[in-house]
Amino acid sequence: MAAKRIRLGLQLAGTIAILAWVPGNAAKLVAMLVIWRLGFGTVSRSEVVLMIGVNLLFICMNLGALRTGAFRFTSPDALGMPMYEFAMWGFYTLNTIRFLDGMPPGGRRWSGLIMAAALAVTFSMVRDPGVLTLLSGILLAISLALYREPMDFAYAAYMVTMGALIEYAGVWTGQWTYPGNPPGGVPWWFIPMWGSVGLFTRRLLFPFVRQGGGSAVPG
Repeated sequence: MAAKRIRLGLQLAGTIAILAWVPGNAAKLVAMLVIWRLGFGTVSRSEVVLMIGVNLLFICMNLGALRTGAFRFTSPDALGMPMYEFAMWGFYTLNTIRFLDGMPPGGRRWSGLIMAAALAVTFSMVRDPGVLTLLSGILLAISLALYREPMDFAYAAYMVTMGALIEYAGVWTGQWTYPGNPPGGVPWWFIPMWGSVGLFTRRLLFPFVRQGGGSAVPG
């Protein structure tokens, strides 16, 4: 377990370094795919489906955020996004699941769907950064209080940490920008956003991977 986590931590660190310092979006994507392959090793079919589904979901969410001016990529290739962004969120979620693993969560999945939908609506409807931070933070706190399992907090905390590294590396090296000159270049709502993604990665996505595990894609 320790060796696996070291490998996945290095995989994440390498991805951040590529994002920040490798020139050119195509070169970034190729380098990321190589380091992801090395870090993950064999990937199951359910994990492939997970990554594709998550990427499609976040492409749609990014399109909405770009239309409202929530942020802007500085060197887009298509649909206002650089080509590597079309694969990033699948990596984030699988890296988190592989790093933390754990037992499948208890409770009914419909409650997680309701809370995830409420957070998605909040991020799509609220444009004021301060109000967005407050409302999304309240919803995340309610969600964590509702479930209360230690691994829920671990998933949320891991993805907040990942989010901080990704967001500040991306902004400070000029990959994307946020309006309004927030402190450090990144608005505070990134904390509940990434924390919510972590929580619902465990609540909604991790069970799917566990149930579908076993059939691997050779590599």
